[in-house]
This record gives sequence, structure tokens and C-alpha cells, in this order.
Amino acid sequence: MVKVLSRSELLRIIPKFFADENRGISIRLFAELCGIDESHVRKIFITKESPLSEHVQRRVDKAYKHVLAGEVAVMQDRKGHRFVEYRKEPKPRIARSMGLELSNGSIKIKLGVKNRLDYSDYTLDEQLKGKQNG
Repeated sequence: MVKVLSRSELLRIIPKFFADENRGISIRLFAELCGIDESHVRKIFITKESPLSEHVQRRVDKAYKHVLAGEVAVMQDRKGHRFVEYRKEPKPRIARSMGLELSNGSIKIKLGVKNRLDYSDYTLDEQLKGKQNG
């Protein structure tokens, strides 16, 4: 059984994903991959005018995981129309990463390699706010 990201995680991750200009897929094509209207996706994740339903949660989670795993590619035909196509072999976008991490009350540097489109890590600000609430 595949674990679906929770509503709060999706509402935290997807706006970060949309804010990244180098994500490789437009919001329109991502909404098309989800099978949801683009304006509805924008109302949920960008302007936060609509609530996130379970139906949308499952579709967005599935599409995000396909993009994260490198299973989809944005293609362009001769007329310049862009569309999404599934790859035969997944090609995740791996990049060097550097960040700060709160560990036992001290801040440490975290270095390594991670998927370029993975926004599941908490920022230092989110870690500090979580520490204050907990």
C-alpha cells in the first residue's frame, strides 16, 4: 500500500514546488497531469480560496510523486504545443544540497545529494517554529 501525503504536507510542499521557477513543468501541465482544472489547483494551493478535498489530495499526490521520481517529461511538438509524456525509464533530477538543520538545540550544516524537486524537508524557520510550538 502506497502512503499518500497528508493534507497539511501537500499544502506545505506544493506551494514550494510551484514557487520554484526551475521545476521543469508548468502549473497548467501539472494540473493536466493531475486531471484537475488549472484554476482549481491555483485556488487550492496558490490563493488558498478552496479547501483541499480527498479526491484532489490523491490526484495531486500521485502526480507529484510521478514528477519527483522523474517518470514524466514535458515534450513539445512541431507547432510549439507542450504536453506531458511518461518516460520508459525514470530520470530523477538529482542535485547537491546544502542546508541547516536544528539538532538537539543546536544548528548544524547538512550536506549531501537529494532529489532536486523534493520539498519535503522543513526549512530552518519551520523547524524553529515547530520547536517553539512543541
